[in-house]
Amino acid sequence: MDQWKRRYEEERERVEALAMRLAAVESALEVVNLERAEQVLLPPLWQDELERVQAERHTLVEHNAQLVTKQRELTAIQEELEDVWYQSALSRARRRSQPQPLPIPPLLPPSPPPAESASTP
Repeated sequence: MDQWKRRYEEERERVEALAMRLAAVESALEVVNLERAEQVLLPPLWQDELERVQAERHTLVEHNAQLVTKQRELTAIQEELEDVWYQSALSRARRRSQPQPLPIPPLLPPSPPPAESASTP
């Protein structure tokens, strides 16, 4: 009876080991199948991503061109403002550096002083 029991235990351990190996092989096979499925799905996903990135790049290029145009416009406005400021400062400096004209006395003859009225006591 001990012999049968020992053989039973050995056989059970062998079956358990085979079950573990079978589970490992099934797991590895599932990983391989998933990788193959990903390989089939990835090229379309990559193509979609590539198209999305290209569209985004095109949008950014257009936006950059608009920003460059705006920057040129702002630079031109800034130069105009600098010219106006310079001309204004130059005009103020000229006015300040010119001698102030002396006030010219009026050419009208002085009016006679008002006559005092003679009052009788």
